[in-house]
Amino acid sequence: MPEGILIDYNDGRPVMAITAGLRAPSFCANFSGSGTGANQFRIDTPLTPGSTVFVLPSIPVDIQEFVDMQTWIVLPIYMTSVTRNGDSGVTINGTNRGNYQRIPKWAGTVFEILPESTHNEGMLISNSTDFTAISNQASLMTCAYVGTVTVNGSMALPVSGIPFGKWDNNNVSVGFDGSNIIVRNISYSGMDDLEGSVTLELVIFNNTAPVAGDGITMTNSAGQVTFSTVKRPFVYDRQLTVTNTNQYVGEKYCQIAFTGAQSRRVSGYFNVRKKGIVMTGGNVRSAYNQVVGNYYDNGFDMTFNQNINMPVLILPNMY
Repeated sequence: MPEGILIDYNDGRPVMAITAGLRAPSFCANFSGSGTGANQFRIDTPLTPGSTVFVLPSIPVDIQEFVDMQTWIVLPIYMTSVTRNGDSGVTINGTNRGNYQRIPKWAGTVFEILPESTHNEGMLISNSTDFTAISNQASLMTCAYVGTVTVNGSMALPVSGIPFGKWDNNNVSVGFDGSNIIVRNISYSGMDDLEGSVTLELVIFNNTAPVAGDGITMTNSAGQVTFSTVKRPFVYDRQLTVTNTNQYVGEKYCQIAFTGAQSRRVSGYFNVRKKGIVMTGGNVRSAYNQVVGNYYDNGFDMTFNQNINMPVLILPNMY
């Protein structure tokens, strides 16, 4: 393995290799519900000065229905970017076709990567260009579930948290509605919400505190355990903005999430769907998923195909 720390759990799963280039994000806050302004959502949470902040979306697109000038509108509102509000939180910005001023319903998690200067206590693995640092100041998420599952149409998560998966099936799109994994058949081109089936390797992380035990344990000045090799820590390989074109990730895990919205004209109706992730041959792309509704073509063009601009996370193959 490259230079770093090797953690072998001897449980039949892959060993963990904590090497330069990985990142250990520190949990800040979960958020869900209605936004705090037109096409935006403000989350107030203390941030570390000098940290790098990012938002991991779980529900990044809200499809709303309303009447405008006697015309029935079906409108997806997407997350597009994150603005840092000093050290007191972030504002998630969104957009929609037509620039309607709508209050979105989104959900996700705010994380930060602590600046290197804060790692005077903890573990630092570095080279000339990038680093992996796990600090006793960080609030790290841990692996709450790992296993192989078969999803037929939909499946509730076995434990709450953020799901990641890897699979190989060109005929299905996989999404997540905040509680359930949603699988739809994309070889079908009609209007019905045709379910699909997929077998995938599932990993779920949540904000469960680590516990001390054999191996490496770190505590902070208050005596609280902040990192332990008893449970696999949450580290990621890179961020990826999912598009309609295949992008190669190999054997790595991809975050499971809805990735946008799409409307197709089918038999005089607009078939409106959320979009999810297709993973096949080590490639990932965005494709239509769960049906929101079918709307009669009354002369208003309701065609759209939009992916969110917010990146998802790619995890190394060590869970």
